[in-house]
Amino acid sequence: TKGDVMIPAVSVVIPTYKRKASVLRLLHSLGHQTLPTDQYEVIVVDDGSPDDTATIAEESFPFPFKYVRQRNQGATVARNHGVSQSRGEVLVFIDDDVTVSPKTLETLCDCCHQYPDAIVMGTLIHRNDGANSIYADIQLQTLNHQHEADTFIDFVDCNTELLAVKRTTFFDLGMLQDPTAGQGWPNWDDVDFGYRAHLAGFRLLQAADAVGEHWDYSLGDWQTACKRWQRACKSAVLLFRVHPGLQPHLPMLFDKTPVDLSRDSAGLVVKKRLRQMGSSPAVVRSLEEIVKLLEKAMPSPTLLRPLYRWIAGSYMYRGYQDGLHEFGAASVGGGV
Repeated sequence: TKGDVMIPAVSVVIPTYKRKASVLRLLHSLGHQTLPTDQYEVIVVDDGSPDDTATIAEESFPFPFKYVRQRNQGATVARNHGVSQSRGEVLVFIDDDVTVSPKTLETLCDCCHQYPDAIVMGTLIHRNDGANSIYADIQLQTLNHQHEADTFIDFVDCNTELLAVKRTTFFDLGMLQDPTAGQGWPNWDDVDFGYRAHLAGFRLLQAADAVGEHWDYSLGDWQTACKRWQRACKSAVLLFRVHPGLQPHLPMLFDKTPVDLSRDSAGLVVKKRLRQMGSSPAVVRSLEEIVKLLEKAMPSPTLLRPLYRWIAGSYMYRGYQDGLHEFGAASVGGGV
């Protein structure tokens, strides 16, 4: 306590934009936590939604609740703004398309104290929040692998969808930052934070009992998912400009970056050339037609999964090339 004011153990920060129903779904799940309600507060930061999201402020919840509105500046600014309005010793960031299990806040809080050298992530179970699709069914088989025990994972897996960090650590690391300086979306602020934490000697822990369900609209169809990956890889060019040493740690981009004969092995050069040829618009269109036929006639995961993966990789390659053309390759790394 500070004076007569109870300082909560945990502050939950939720950025949102035009997702009132999703936020209410999350807030409902936060009302059923094993952590006593006087030990946590919840702050929703509305990033300038033009709809009726503001009516959330009129709702009542069993925990201390604060609705904050800002002009549209993006989720990174919204999260930092939420922290500035918070008081808790442990900060928990949750995306507005996630719901959490009852033990989540208690588990994240305990782990932050048990592992003082760690940033703590929850365990996400991905759900399809779009139309039913064969793509979603196949992807969910690949995505959902729960750990039975707390596990240290690679820092590049840092994800603000469900992330906890001690307040002092958050500020010591420089808060969340946008490595794209507002030019890219997604902006990789979570990977940027994870990398800075890694360089400062922190580890990334995945807590098995802090389970969140991620209701992902992009699983509704693979074209939507591919376009999102394309945008992400475009802005990755800006991420690598800020952190050149980060590029080798992102395997999904190994064969998407320009060939560098001074650094790349012969095998990697071959992979990059194959990716370049296999990502041409004509090839991708042909593969997409094959996928449509297979989905109708023979929806076999064995056949479709590698096709989905290659097509997604082609959009990633295309996005990275878009980024190089738009933002330039200066300070990103050499290549031909």
